[in-house]
Amino acid sequence: MKVVFILKGDPFSWKAHEALRVAVAVGINHEVDFVFIRDGVYAITDWSQEDLGVEPFDKFYETMEMVNVRLIAEDASLQERGLKESDLPEGTVIMSAEEIRDLIAQAEAVFAW
Repeated sequence: MKVVFILKGDPFSWKAHEALRVAVAVGINHEVDFVFIRDGVYAITDWSQEDLGVEPFDKFYETMEMVNVRLIAEDASLQERGLKESDLPEGTVIMSAEEIRDLIAQAEAVFAW
């Protein structure tokens, strides 16, 4: 089963943490694309989650390499916020809105956060 998770906002909260946790669990048995758009792209940059009382995402990134979870960031969202590929975790795929739309169309399930 192909599943798409979308984080479109509120990157500095429990929502981002919970979305990543669920994506890792789903990725154990399914192919998961985790898409970061709009302000959601900030969630995968190098920021101090601990300062806001949020668990660091490092463990999720390590686990995602072992399961079927691919991180994807929208190019326009990155550009609008002055972010570069080097600001993202290694292996993050950058896609256009059209490519992301195709992923969503092909998915059997979509979760938006």
